[in-house]
Amino acid sequence: MTLPMLGAVIADDEPWARSHLRALLEHCGVRTLVECSTGHEAITATAREHPDLLCLDVRMPDLDGLDVARRLRADILSDVRDIRPAIVFTTGYADYAAPAFDLDAADYLVKPLAASRVEEAVRRVRSRLSRTAVAATAPPCAGLGEALDRRVSRVFVPHGDHHVALAPETILYAVAHRRFCDVYTDGDTHRLRTRLSRLEHLLAPYGFLRTHRAYLVNLRRVRALVPWSRHVASVLLDGGGETHIPVAKSRLAIFRRSVVWIAAAEGRPARRSPR
Repeated sequence: MTLPMLGAVIADDEPWARSHLRALLEHCGVRTLVECSTGHEAITATAREHPDLLCLDVRMPDLDGLDVARRLRADILSDVRDIRPAIVFTTGYADYAAPAFDLDAADYLVKPLAASRVEEAVRRVRSRLSRTAVAATAPPCAGLGEALDRRVSRVFVPHGDHHVALAPETILYAVAHRRFCDVYTDGDTHRLRTRLSRLEHLLAPYGFLRTHRAYLVNLRRVRALVPWSRHVASVLLDGGGETHIPVAKSRLAIFRRSVVWIAAAEGRPARRSPR
């Protein structure tokens, strides 16, 4: 079976390193869309080209690769596209692997790059993109009952010196802050030291959807979609109050694909003839 061609952005301040990586990626079925020599160029190219793969050197003249990854994850791509690129670090320094994987890197390659390691990294990227595409296109609520039957349907979160169990259906939404997330339930709020992207990955099978880069919503608790203007909307939750959660313009389409969406009929309904 022929694998689909992937697109990549390469960021490295050494021209020979970019050329070498481009050749290795081409052998793995990855086409290089843009080559960049600085971190700011990488951010611009990624937002413009929407690559499947972003290869980042750690040390570059302006922004290092870790800073580029942080900015893309936090500020740009989560509102630009539904499926964000996988990031692979390619560097001569082994010391930055831990913070790289904290940023959800698909792989971390130490120079000089070996063809076998690049092939392994591309396999990981393809696997990740495949899983993400399925999660993004399949309605999160489809098969939800079966999913709950197959797994322990409880989420354990820290509470003082112990953990408490939350039923997924009691969770209304989660909101991201700089270094933690607040999870709102029917009767309480729990502050978790984790990333919203991790909660999204864990809770997607239970019908949760990222409606905004900072918000994760339980679709089963949505009462209405409220349009505020042509491109601005929010979802109203059924938690007993007027809780509105923003829906980013770029997320409206995936929201509609994730629920049963029936468009309004044109004109007035026809009157029935008297019997």
